[in-house]
Amino acid sequence: MKINSHCWKVIRIAIISIFFFAGCRATSPPVAFYTLSALQNTGGSSHSDLAIVVGPVSIPQILNRPQIVTQTDANKIVISEYHRWAGNLQEDVERVVAENLGVLLGTDRVTIYSKEDVFDPTYRIVLNVNRFTGNLDQDVQLIVAWTVKEAKGKNVLIFNKSTIRERITSADFQGLVAAQSRALSVLSQEIAESIKRLSENHK
Repeated sequence: MKINSHCWKVIRIAIISIFFFAGCRATSPPVAFYTLSALQNTGGSSHSDLAIVVGPVSIPQILNRPQIVTQTDANKIVISEYHRWAGNLQEDVERVVAENLGVLLGTDRVTIYSKEDVFDPTYRIVLNVNRFTGNLDQDVQLIVAWTVKEAKGKNVLIFNKSTIRERITSADFQGLVAAQSRALSVLSQEIAESIKRLSENHK
């Protein structure tokens, strides 16, 4: 059976398309995954009578996605398909702040909002993140409104807003995430100092 010229043309196009898409898949860079890091325990002063719940934490919807978001100027963002969060960014922020406060306050009784029934908390920390982006060759900016509440009475004891900048030391995504982790450490230190003052005043 003879194949007419039109059929041959269709077959050639199909073959070329197969090789083209196979080549695209072969040359696509691998996806890299990242996570925020907490402070290391340095054996600081003990406030073991404190029990802290961190959460809820809210972040802008544009950031709460698998891809890491960078901001190149005031009105432009870049969403990276090949550099992604290993988990959920909102939960990662919550986890890191909780771990940091445990280290800074010298207590093991720090947990996140979804697991607050594990003990009777002294204070609850609520975070409303307004900005948490950076430019790879500049710095990271963290803007967050945070509240310390009396866990039982739900009364607001402290309301504050922090604006933190951390320089990115290497112009890549690993450097970006490291700078974001340092920014959360600075935020955690501010919150920890406020909690220490509160606990001293209530003695």
